[in-house]
Amino acid sequence: MGLEDYRRKRRFTDTPEPQGAPGAQSAHPRFVVQEHHARNVHWDLRLEMEGVLRSWAIPKGPSLDPADKRLAVLVEDHPIEYGDFEGVIPPGNYGAGTVMLWDRGSYGCVEGDPAEAFRSGKLTLLFAGEKLRGEFHFVRTKRNNGRDWLLFKGNDQFATPGYDPSGTRSVKSGRLIEAIRADQDARWTPSAAPRAASGHRADPAGSDPQATAAARRKGGPPPAPGATSAAEPRAGADPRGGAQRRKGAPALNMAPARKGGARDPFPVPFRPMLAQAADRPFDRAGWLFEIKWDGVRALGFVRRLGASQEIALYSRTLNRINAQFPEVVESLAHLDGDGAVLDGEIIAPDERGKPSFARMQERFHLEQASEVREAAERIPVVYAVFDCLYWGGRDLRARPLAERRRRLEELALPAGMLRSDTLEGEGLTLFEAARQQGLEGIIAKKAASPYRPGSRSADWVKIKVRRTLEAVVGGITRGKGYRKGTFGALVLGQHDPRTRALVHIGQTGGGLKDADLRLLRERLDPLITEISPFAEVPDTLQPANWVRPEVVVEVEYGERTPDGKLRAPVFLGVRDDVPAEDVVLPPDAVPQADHGGAPAAPPVPLAPAAVQKRAAPANVPPLPEGSYSNLDKIFFPELGLTKGDVIAYYHTMAPVLLPHLKDRPLTLRRWPNGIHGEDFFHKDILDAPRFVRTVRIWSDQGDRDIRMVVCDDEATLLWLAQMGCIEMHAWFSRITPIPGRGRNRPGTTFDASEAAIEASALNVPDFVVFDIDPFLFPEGTGPTRRHGELDPDYTRRGFEAARQAALWLHEALEGLGLRAYLKTSGKTGLHAFVPIARRYTFAQTHAFAKTVATWLEQQHPEALTTAWAVPQRVGKVFLDYNQNVRGKTLAGVYSLRPVPQATVSVPVTWEELRAGFDPLEWTITTVVGRLERAGDLWADVAKHAQRLEPRAKKAGRREAWTTGRADPSEE
Repeated sequence: MGLEDYRRKRRFTDTPEPQGAPGAQSAHPRFVVQEHHARNVHWDLRLEMEGVLRSWAIPKGPSLDPADKRLAVLVEDHPIEYGDFEGVIPPGNYGAGTVMLWDRGSYGCVEGDPAEAFRSGKLTLLFAGEKLRGEFHFVRTKRNNGRDWLLFKGNDQFATPGYDPSGTRSVKSGRLIEAIRADQDARWTPSAAPRAASGHRADPAGSDPQATAAARRKGGPPPAPGATSAAEPRAGADPRGGAQRRKGAPALNMAPARKGGARDPFPVPFRPMLAQAADRPFDRAGWLFEIKWDGVRALGFVRRLGASQEIALYSRTLNRINAQFPEVVESLAHLDGDGAVLDGEIIAPDERGKPSFARMQERFHLEQASEVREAAERIPVVYAVFDCLYWGGRDLRARPLAERRRRLEELALPAGMLRSDTLEGEGLTLFEAARQQGLEGIIAKKAASPYRPGSRSADWVKIKVRRTLEAVVGGITRGKGYRKGTFGALVLGQHDPRTRALVHIGQTGGGLKDADLRLLRERLDPLITEISPFAEVPDTLQPANWVRPEVVVEVEYGERTPDGKLRAPVFLGVRDDVPAEDVVLPPDAVPQADHGGAPAAPPVPLAPAAVQKRAAPANVPPLPEGSYSNLDKIFFPELGLTKGDVIAYYHTMAPVLLPHLKDRPLTLRRWPNGIHGEDFFHKDILDAPRFVRTVRIWSDQGDRDIRMVVCDDEATLLWLAQMGCIEMHAWFSRITPIPGRGRNRPGTTFDASEAAIEASALNVPDFVVFDIDPFLFPEGTGPTRRHGELDPDYTRRGFEAARQAALWLHEALEGLGLRAYLKTSGKTGLHAFVPIARRYTFAQTHAFAKTVATWLEQQHPEALTTAWAVPQRVGKVFLDYNQNVRGKTLAGVYSLRPVPQATVSVPVTWEELRAGFDPLEWTITTVVGRLERAGDLWADVAKHAQRLEPRAKKAGRREAWTTGRADPSEE
C-alpha cells in the first residue's frame, strides 16, 4: 500500500506526527495499539509488515474476551516511526485529537509470512505485548470493499471475559489520556523514534512469537528461549529450513522479562489451579494440608498505578464477580502494598460459623445493587485466602508453594479476609477435625509445587468428608431403560422427632448396582401400598409406588438444601440393624414449630432470595396450569446455576428457539436433579397439562401408540424446562401436511400401525444431517464412561480435527451444489444440516448421507471413519450419517447441553469455522450477547429447501432415488 496516502493527508509543518520512510522488515515484527481521541474515540492497531505499519481503526477497541468480535477498518499504512508516537494532533489537521500509546510488543503469524496472510484475508496472530497477549484472529469480510475486518481473541490462558479497553494508562509514559491531552506541547521528535529506539521494549526473553508460530505450523513444540525464528536463521543453518529447535523446548512465555530490579508485569486474569480427587486422607512429609472451604472460588487482583487502583474478583470460570461481593472488593482495597494477586474462596458462614454453600447460593446469583446490599446485611461473607501469586512486583506463580505461603504469612489481611492455615505433613489429623466439625473436607498440596493456572494437577489433592445418614424407604419410582424391570430411585424420608411424621428428604438412584436393584425390588414389592407414608406427598417427577416405611438404607450426600432435601445422595447399603422408627431428622433439619399466639419471627431464609420472592424466575411468565417448583435446585454445580436459571434461559431464547421446534415431536431428555444426577429419556407423555400439545405416534419399540409433546409456544417450552429438560431434542420431520394432490401424498395419521407412520409426513424429513464427532482423547487416554455413553472429553486437538472434517464435508456438499447450515454440538463436535424439500423418505436421506460420508472416509482414511464400533473410532473423527432415521434426534439449535460449562448448541457460519473458534465460549451466559450481535443464523433455513435427485446422480447413487420416494409431484 505504501505511505503515499499517509503523507497526502498530513501537513507535517503543522502536526507532530512523523513523516517517516519505509524500512526493512525486522526479524521480530512489532505491533502497537494507539488510543485515539479524535472526533470519535477509537483504537488503531498497527502491525509491522513490508516495511510499514499496516493499520486498522477499531471503534470499540481490542478485547481479551473471545466472545467479542470487533470491527476493524483497514486504513492507510503508517511509517514505522509512528509506532512510538504519543501526543496531540492540533485542530485543523487530519485526525486531530489526542493519541496515547495503549500497547506495544512483538507478534508472530501462525500462517507464516504475515504479508501473504494479510493478502489471503486471514491472520492468526500471537501477540506478546503489555496488554494484548496470546492468540488473536483477524479475518477480512466482504463488506466495505473488503476494508472491514473482524478481530477476536482466541480462547487461551490470556482470555479475559468482560474485558474493557478504556480507562487505562500509556505503556510509554504511564499517563492517562487526560494528562496527555493537557500537555499541549507534546511533540514527536526524531530522537524518540528510530527503529530500535529506547522507546521500544526489548523482546521478552523466551518470547519469540514468530518462532513459536513457525513451530506450530510444523506441528512441533515452540522454540527454546533465545532460539532464532524462521525469519532470522542462524549462521550456518539452511535458510530454507527455518530455525533450529531444541527438542522439548518450553512453551511460549508471554510475560516480558524482568531486568535487574525491574518489576514483573502484572498478570492478566487467569483460571485457578485445580485439585485432583482422592478417596482417603494421608500423612506425608513435604505436603501442606488445609481446610477445603465450601464456597465460591475467587481470584483477587489488586493493581495499583500511582494513586489509582483497579480491583477485580474473578470466579473459577473467569466471570467478574465484583458486583456480587462488594465487601470483598472493599477488603482488597485496604490491602497494603502496591499490587497483589490472591487465590481463595468466598464463604458464607452460618450461625455456627460453618461455611454454608446454600447461603452462598443466595449471594452468588444476585445482580441488582439493592438486592446485593440487602443480602450482604443478612448473609455476610468472608474471603478465605490460601495462596499469594503476585506481590511486591514479583510474579510468584513459578515459585514453590512453601515460598508463596511465606509471602502470604507476611501480609496483614484487612477485615473481611482470613488466612487459611495449613498443617504440615499431618493430613489424617486435619481430616478428622474436618469430619467432626462437619466441614466439606481437606486439600493436600505439595510444598514444592508451582502454581499451574487452569491445570488440574496431582500436586494438589482434595479429599472430601463422606457425610452419611440412615433414611427410611417410603417409595420407589418407575424405572427406565435397563432399570425398566426393577425401579428408578428410592424415595427417602426421616421421622420428625416431635410428631413422628415421615418427612421427605429426597430420592436416590445413584450407587445402586444391578444386584441391589433386584434384591431391593424383591424386598419392597410385598410392602407396596396405595397410600403415601409421607406427611406431604412428594413430587417425584417419575410415577412412584409407595411402600410401608420399614426398610432402612444408608446414603452418602453432600449437604442438606435449605428445604431439607439431600444434595447428591448416593446409596451405600441396607441397614437391617437400624429400626425404621429410630431414623429421625437431626435437630438442625427439624421444621420450626408454631408456638401459638403472635406469629413467630420468620427464620433467616437460606434459600435464594430471588426464589423466595416469586413463583417464577424473574420476568418469566407463570405457567397456564400448575406452577414452577424447586427453582433453587442446583442444575450446574460447577457454575452454581439452578433450575430457575435454566427456565429463565429458555424464556429469553423462546423467540428464536420456537421456530426450530414448531410442529416437530420432541423426545424429552430429563435431568431432574441436575447434570450430575440420573437422566432419562421420556417419550410417552401421559399426564401433560391441557395447554401442552401432544400427538399420538406409533412406537416401533413398544409396538403401541405413544403420546409425544409438540412444542409450539413458550408456555410449553417453559413447562419442559420445569420438567428438568435441559436439552431440546426435536425430530427431523414435521406433523404438518405436505402440500400437493398426488395420490401417494404422505398423510397425517401417525398412530395405529407401523404402516401408517411409514406412509405419513413424519417419515418425510426436511433435513439431511451429519453428526461430526471426534474420538480423540486427552494425552492418549481412552473413553470415559458417563451416563452410559462413551464420550470424549473436550480437547482443542479433538475440536480442530472435527473442524477439519466439517470443512471437508462442506467442500463435498458444495461440490454437489448443496447448501448446509452448521452448528456446534455444544461439546466437542459439530452438526451439519442440509435443508431439503419434503419429498424423500428417511431411507433415502440415510442412503444419500451414507454415500457422502463413505466417500469422504475413502478420501481421508487416516482422519475419518464411519465405523459404528467405538474401538474403531478412537483416534479419528466419527462422521455419523446414522442420525437420518425416523425418531432419531440431536440436541437442537440453541439447546443447552448438560456439561459443567453449561454450553449451548450454537449456529455458526462456515466463515467462522475457517477462522477458528472455541466451541466452549458459547454458554448460557454468553449466547444471548452473540445472538444480539449476529442474529439467528438459521432464521432462513426453511427458505432454502433443496432437491436431492441431481446431487444423488452426481454422487453416483441414482438408484437410491428411483423407488420409495414421496410423491414427486408435490412441490
